[in-house]
Amino acid sequence: MPIYEYHCTNCDRKFELLRSMSKMDDDTSCPECDSSSKRVLSRFSAFSKGMGGLTTSLNSDGCSSCSSSSCDTCH
Repeated sequence: MPIYEYHCTNCDRKFELLRSMSKMDDDTSCPECDSSSKRVLSRFSAFSKGMGGLTTSLNSDGCSSCSSSSCDTCH
């Protein structure tokens, strides 16, 4: 099952849920305040490992500060 991101407009919290594709657009309850929350478009990162073993970002924005395990340092 895929992971989808949701945003609560009541408390401004963003959270992720593991849901079936058939329920991806269904509203869900915020885990913080229990208000109805809508799915938001998720960003993703793509990486390629070269012949020398170096990992290269394939992001169109040219972000090179991400590691393959975390994007906490981006933007």
